[in-house]
Amino acid sequence: MIAWTLDPVAIAIALAALVALVTRRVARPALFAASIAAVMVALVSPLAFLAHGVFFSAHMAQHLLLVLVAPPLLLASLAHEPPGDTHEGFSVRTVATWALGVSAMWLWHAPTLCNAASQSTLAFHAQTVSLLAMGAAFFWPIFGTRAAHRLSTFGALAYLFTACAACTVLGIGITFSPVEVCSVFARPSAIREAWNVSTKADQEVGGLLMWVPGCLVYASCIVFMYGRYARAESSIAKEGSHEAR
Repeated sequence: MIAWTLDPVAIAIALAALVALVTRRVARPALFAASIAAVMVALVSPLAFLAHGVFFSAHMAQHLLLVLVAPPLLLASLAHEPPGDTHEGFSVRTVATWALGVSAMWLWHAPTLCNAASQSTLAFHAQTVSLLAMGAAFFWPIFGTRAAHRLSTFGALAYLFTACAACTVLGIGITFSPVEVCSVFARPSAIREAWNVSTKADQEVGGLLMWVPGCLVYASCIVFMYGRYARAESSIAKEGSHEAR
């Protein structure tokens, strides 16, 4: 039976969301609601049940929601300082946030940790919190609330593009790997058998989810950043033409 899950981390996030709303730290409620909804789908909906040792593809979808969907939506929903002339450069901090975001998927798909998170409640909660934290760290130089900590437009484009490349390498590796990335998902499952899904096909779908939708998130952020840059340049050009007149 596929069921909804009462996850303590999801409950804590829901309570934190209420506090954020009450204290009026949310500037864009629609984005904030979408972020919380992504977390709830990942941790409470039937997807969470299927991700817990049943389908590797559901497990991968859960990770994508926690690392690449919920964190940027949350950061973008908060009140931001207006853009300034000072931007974060490629410092130790930005290299560290990039590495955290990229390694989130690589780390938790090491066979030992991947299996542990599917068999141990404590390991699963550690995985959930770390994925959310690492995702938020990665997107901080892009959507962070402090203007001085955000990368310049072209710095952000390079930051996102290289992350997409790393995501692609992992996705391709998982898709075409001849062995199970997480052996726990190779165990017999009544649900998988009822749905007539082989272990290999399940792993291939999981790899494709990491490869294609994962990179689409980065690509969407790239388009957003370049669009904002183009609008700013257009606005400056219009102001210059008005002053010339």
